[in-house]
Order: sequence, then C-alpha cells, then structure tokens
Amino acid sequence: MNKRVLSIGFILFLISLLIYTNKKDLYTFGRNIVKTFNEEKTKKEITDSESTWGIDISHHQKKINWDELVKHNKPDFIFLKCTEGASHQDTKYNTYKNKAEQYNIVIGAYHFFSYQSSGKAQAENFIKHSKLKEGNIIPVLDLEYVKSQKSYKSRLGEIKAFCKEIKSEFGTYPIIYCECDYRNRVLDSFFDNFTFWISDLYREPRCDYVFWQYTDRGEVKGIGKIDNNKLHPSKNLTDFIMNDE
Repeated sequence: MNKRVLSIGFILFLISLLIYTNKKDLYTFGRNIVKTFNEEKTKKEITDSESTWGIDISHHQKKINWDELVKHNKPDFIFLKCTEGASHQDTKYNTYKNKAEQYNIVIGAYHFFSYQSSGKAQAENFIKHSKLKEGNIIPVLDLEYVKSQKSYKSRLGEIKAFCKEIKSEFGTYPIIYCECDYRNRVLDSFFDNFTFWISDLYREPRCDYVFWQYTDRGEVKGIGKIDNNKLHPSKNLTDFIMNDE
C-alpha cells in the first residue's frame, strides 16, 4: 500500500513538473515573440524617421570592419566600454576609440559598476583610462542587477561617491544606464535630475529616458548582432556633449 501511494505521488510529481516546465517554456516563448515584434517595429520606426541612432560595444565584439560599418550604417554615436570595478580596463577601448574618432563618430565611454569595491576607486579607474575630452558624450555609469549582490540599496553610498568624483573631474554627473525597474526600486531622489540611458528590449521605457537601448541583437554591417540605441526624439545629441564651458 505504501509503495503504491509513493508511486502515485511520484507520478503526480512528474506530471506537475511537466506542466510547470511547459508553462515556463510557453512564457519564455511568448516573451521572445513580443521582444522580436517590438524590435522589428522599432527598427522600422527608426528607418522611417530621422532618429539619432547609435550602438554600444566592448571587447566582446572583437574585430570590427569599420569601413563596412561606416559605408552601410554609420552610427550617430557609439558608447564604448572603458572600465569595470576598481582595476579592470576593457582591452578594446583605446582601439575602438581611435577608430571611431578617425571616422568622425561621436563617442562616449561607460564604466560597469562593481558592488565589490568603493565608488571613489572605481571613478579614479574610469577617469584615468577614459581620457574623455571636449566633443565626447558625458561619462556613463552602467548599473545592473547581478546574481551575487543581495542588497543594492546598501551600495547606494558607493554609487553616489562614484558620481560625485565624476562631477568633480568633468563638471557633470554621469549618464546612468539601467532598467526602469532598477531606477524605480534602487535609486533615490539624489538621482532625480540625472540623465538616463534606459535598457528595455520589449517596449518603449515606462520611465523618463534620453537614450533607449531597444535591442541587444540589432544587425549592423561590419559587426553583426549587437546592442542598438536611439536618442529620445525630443532631445538633441549636442546637449549631452562635453565642452569647455
């Protein structure tokens, strides 16, 4: 009797697991359908308009055919990964920066924030290696959810310390790259007047933004599938360029 009960229970467990798995797969499938639809819709809107369009790249892109890139789809701007944490520098930053400037493409540099080191040390790493100057987009701070971090709000002081160091060096707070959820759940009123570059691969962001990363698999000749971004139609790129004033 007990063995029979156990057998029935095991069968019911397998059925439940199968149902759960199918639901999960269906949910993932549905999200991918929505994501693809919105990507295609946004691409068409950008193609049919005069949107200011750009890409963001790092060492992950490896070799780029810059002649092909410029010939077929020259970006209005490019964000380059520069640094991460207190000691890491992107191996392709200087190469990509020189190439973009050679082709007269406006560039910006971003720092990927680590929750394991001080904001001041991270800012010093970025300032030393970004070598940003007049004509470049103001610095960017990339804030993302990571699996190993349990309390993001507890690190707000370090994020603010990074921002204050950047303002001291460049005369402006950095642009914040994040998702709307991160902005709403983690950041406080200190960031209310910051410029935001929002990542949302499914729909237009439901929070204020200046730059929108709308896909992570946009096909760009000379590179392949990469992150694509657009400037909010009510904004001008020149408003986010550093100058000597």
